[in-house]
Amino acid sequence: MNYGQIRDLALKLLDQYSMAGNRIPENYNNQSDYLKRIPDLINDAVMEITTTNRKLPELLNLSELPCEEVGDQLRYELPENYFQLKSGGTVLKTTGGKWLHTNVVTMQGRAYILIPKGEAGEHTVEYFRYPRLLGVKPEDREVPDCDLDAHFAIAYYVAAQLALHDDPYVYAALYNKYEDKLSKMQPNVRAEAGTVEDRYGFYGVSE
Repeated sequence: MNYGQIRDLALKLLDQYSMAGNRIPENYNNQSDYLKRIPDLINDAVMEITTTNRKLPELLNLSELPCEEVGDQLRYELPENYFQLKSGGTVLKTTGGKWLHTNVVTMQGRAYILIPKGEAGEHTVEYFRYPRLLGVKPEDREVPDCDLDAHFAIAYYVAAQLALHDDPYVYAALYNKYEDKLSKMQPNVRAEAGTVEDRYGFYGVSE
């Protein structure tokens, strides 16, 4: 779904989309106020969804990041969209054409990752990123930066927030539906098998 479709669905949930078969004009009642609030409300929902139930994975080669020497470590500056390291994946190291999970990395605050200078090979970081947000006046064709099933949940979130001060009962019904959809977006739990390099230099240890 794109921005225009999510906006229209939210208005339809509030019976604010059309009247007597004709689309409600912006200058009717508080329609203009609703429309101005919708982009920020969509961004609010997207941020919540992509930092909780439906995170956005990303792969990035550390060679593409700014780097400086700090003692016997190489310190890489993580990108602005960095949210958190991917659990169970963290950093992959390419050695002899093989991908290995490595545990010789150290996080420094939220902005930097440290790797010993002596570590040979290419390193790729697996992380979750923040979403790209909509601007103040999005084009109808713009697509929120999250999965398709989340788009439908977002429409219920937007409609609920628009109804908050006008009708608490409608707000509660719509928000409960949003939370129901959100709860069904839990990521699947799965076991991963792989190899990991330990700090003593032994390879091929099964996780």
